[in-house]
Amino acid sequence: MVRVEMLAVGKELLIGRTLNSNALWIGYRLARLGSMLKEVTTVDDDLGEIGKALKETLARRPDFLVVVGGLGPTPDDMTLKGIAGALGLAVRRNAAALGLIKEHYAKRGISPVELTPARLKMARLPAGSTPLRNDAGTAPGVRLEARGTAIFCLPGVPAEMRSIFRASVEPEVKARLGRVHRTYVRMKLFGVLESNLAPVLSKELRRHPGAYIKSHPRGVREGVSRIELDVSVTGPDPKQTGDEGGAIAREMARAVVGLGGKVVSVRGLKGGEDWWT
Repeated sequence: MVRVEMLAVGKELLIGRTLNSNALWIGYRLARLGSMLKEVTTVDDDLGEIGKALKETLARRPDFLVVVGGLGPTPDDMTLKGIAGALGLAVRRNAAALGLIKEHYAKRGISPVELTPARLKMARLPAGSTPLRNDAGTAPGVRLEARGTAIFCLPGVPAEMRSIFRASVEPEVKARLGRVHRTYVRMKLFGVLESNLAPVLSKELRRHPGAYIKSHPRGVREGVSRIELDVSVTGPDPKQTGDEGGAIAREMARAVVGLGGKVVSVRGLKGGEDWWT
């Protein structure tokens, strides 16, 4: 399994001002690829906190670290300076990054653009890093490597983060994973309590230790308990993952009926049609 971690930077995430939807989105995208977001660390806009979190994360030796937030022009955007300091790297103006920034403004009809200190700040990268094109905004993403970990720094604005993640992060994760297939089934269950379903889940997890089987209670309406059940199997062989996922779903369905419940729907999801992409 490829280990991917996330470092989210921003006071707004810690004071309840902003929901960390970026972590939710990245986790789901990785699951679609057949990987998993192993750990998410959230820190304040503080050089010491950023550097400390980076060192602690690198000590776990993840294959990839996705750092989100703090790349903009304002004083509290200090992610790259914090990372550079923790790694002992200088922060320098990057000609390629500056070119991407100028290109962005030119596409908006602003050319020549006044290179204010705030705009030049977005072109200052840790030495040895590579700027990543941001087709949805101004600040380039950044890629660098440290202690065997590929580090991607992405803007915190969701549209910008998603754009760079799809274009630059996903291809590397896919290449590291190799050929992976994923079978995903979602079942809607009525009339069975989660506490009654728990022993069945334990049994299936023992029989299929590599599978993901998770119940999600959806409350009780009109006296009827409602549960959504996710079943996911990942592996190199599409037939094997399909057969195993189907077997788990059939066994769960039989168990639900045996407990006096009802299976309202069984749906195979390809690419997560009910999620944003």
